[in-house]
Amino acid sequence: MNQTGVNLLARGAVLPDGMRLLVFDDISEIVSAERAQAWGEVARRLAHEIKNPLTPIQLSAERLERRLTGKLDAPDAMVLAKSVKTIVDQVDAMKRLVNEFRDYARLPSAELKPLQLNELITDVMALYASEPLDTSPRPPVLADLDPACPAIMGDEQQLRQVIHNLLQNAQDACEARGEAVSQARVQLRTEWRPARQRVRLTVTDTGPGFAPHILQRAFEPYVTTKTKGTGLGLAVVKKIADEHAARIEIGNLLEEGDIKGAQVSLSFAVVQEAQGLNQPTS
Repeated sequence: MNQTGVNLLARGAVLPDGMRLLVFDDISEIVSAERAQAWGEVARRLAHEIKNPLTPIQLSAERLERRLTGKLDAPDAMVLAKSVKTIVDQVDAMKRLVNEFRDYARLPSAELKPLQLNELITDVMALYASEPLDTSPRPPVLADLDPACPAIMGDEQQLRQVIHNLLQNAQDACEARGEAVSQARVQLRTEWRPARQRVRLTVTDTGPGFAPHILQRAFEPYVTTKTKGTGLGLAVVKKIADEHAARIEIGNLLEEGDIKGAQVSLSFAVVQEAQGLNQPTS
C-alpha cells in the first residue's frame, strides 16, 4: 500500500456537557487545486514575459554568425559556430518550456462528443510502432483493447494528448530504471465494466514507480523526478480528466513488497444513446 501525506484542517468546539469535540477535515484536494491555479497564473506570466525576447535573441545570434562568416580564422570560426548553435538550441528549449506552460494555462474546455476510445488508441498506437532500422529504440508499447467497450463522451484531441502523455511518461520511466529495451514494457489496456457503466483506460510500465512524495502531489505542475521536462504531463492529464468528469488513479505495481512499475488509470462514463456508433453489449 502506498503511504502518502494529507493536509488536515482541525476544528474544535466545547459541548454543553463540558466535553470537547475535535474534527479533522481533509483539505488535500483543495490545497492541490489552489496550487494548480497558482501555476496557471505563473504560466500566463511566463508566456508574456519570457517568450517575447527569445526570438530577438535567436535572430541576433544568427545575424552575428552570418556577418562574421569568412572573416575569422578557423579556431575562432569554430568557437562562433558552436556558440551560436548553443544559443539557438537553448532558445528553442526555452520556447518549448514556455509553450508547455502556456498550453497548460490555456487548455480549452473539452468539446464532448461520442467516440470509440479503442479506435482512437489504435490510431495513436501507429506512432509507437518500432522500426527495424531505428538506432535508438524506445521501450515497446503493447495494447490490450477490450472489444466490448462502448462509446464514451470525449474530446478527441484532448484524449489523444492524454494517451501521448501517459505513454511517453511510461517510456521515460522504463528508461530511468536502466532496463534494456527488450526487458522494458509499457502496456495500454481498455476494459468495459458493465456493472459500473464505465470504460477504464490503464497504462502500466516496468519503471521504478512513483516515490511517496510524488504520489501525494503527482497532478500538480512541476512535480516530477525527471532530469528534463516540465513535470506538466500528469497535470495536463488531470485537467483533461476533470473536463471529462473522468476518475483518475495512480499507484505502484507491487510484487512481494517490491515496486515493479507504475500504473495510471482513467475511468470514463459511457454514452447512453450514441447515434451512428455501435454499442457492444456486455
